[in-house]
Amino acid sequence: MSVDLNEIEQAEVDLEEWLVEQATSGVPELVLVNLLRDYADDVEDLGYVPRMWGNSKQ
Repeated sequence: MSVDLNEIEQAEVDLEEWLVEQATSGVPELVLVNLLRDYADDVEDLGYVPRMWGNSKQ
């Protein structure tokens, strides 16, 4: 599976925009950081990004 650098860059931009929207709407930065860490830990443990997060911990 090849990696498309344009897709990576677009995903980064999308994530940055989402984070800014959340922070602008009042979500504390520490909440966002902890959320990202938790999801990163889940992905690292599982070895993939679950398509349905609710089912990933079963």
